[in-house]
Amino acid sequence: MKKFFITCLYLSLTVAVCTAGFLLPSMLNDYQDRLIFAKIEHTAIEPPELTYSSSLFDTLRLLSKDHYFVEYPSAGSSRTGEEIYAAACRLLKQLTEYGVLSPDSAYDITNYTTALQLAIVSDSTQPSDSSTDHTLPSAVDAQKAKKDHSGKSAADITTAVVWSCGIYFNSGYWINIWFDDKSGKAVAGSMFTEQAQILTSSGSQELDVYADAVAAFAEHYYELPAAALKQSFVHTYNTLFEKKDSIIEAYYTIQLKEETGTSIELPLKIRPECIIIN
Repeated sequence: MKKFFITCLYLSLTVAVCTAGFLLPSMLNDYQDRLIFAKIEHTAIEPPELTYSSSLFDTLRLLSKDHYFVEYPSAGSSRTGEEIYAAACRLLKQLTEYGVLSPDSAYDITNYTTALQLAIVSDSTQPSDSSTDHTLPSAVDAQKAKKDHSGKSAADITTAVVWSCGIYFNSGYWINIWFDDKSGKAVAGSMFTEQAQILTSSGSQELDVYADAVAAFAEHYYELPAAALKQSFVHTYNTLFEKKDSIIEAYYTIQLKEETGTSIELPLKIRPECIIIN
């Protein structure tokens, strides 16, 4: 019996030594990796500095660039959704007077929505698709860090607080309008109306007349000289059933001139499904 216990002891010691010899290199490698990783300096990744628009014209310029929107806390504005809706109704009346909206169409409003948003100029921080994980600057943090950047040039402005107002009509069409939070003025709009389809099927001359109407409205609304500059048309190809090419996209630029001589260029896109200003 004594020899049996001694044999078992030797076997246990042999297994322990073999196991230690097998695991020791791996343990040493893990230990060295931890030491090396601890010595590496990890710089903190901070969100980009947000410079806020302090004027209506800076907001107009910002929205003419590639941008995206994030939700902004409602406490960040002294305005209310009801005030923005009232401003949108007044704007619709003015657009109709200048022919930007067809006076022949019935615009019976059935519903509306409003939301306070932060418009941010697009850069490498914008997610390219939903499967990519990016950290966007928090609108709440941005509000806390908000400073007076009135001394910044227009090129430095990266964000603007705006109101989004969606108005829906009984006809099934709708209009989205964005308002500058500070001035309460409209700075962009997308109009999904029957007028867009009529314009693109009418021809280039009618489109030129419409662009001039938009410029006339902009001159009155922003109290700055404005002109419509033709950019380009995109046509469809002739088919067996079409006698002529139809226009599927028309591009203009509404150019505003400030007192300093600096120009503000607002893109105007006319497509069969919608009209987009800025």
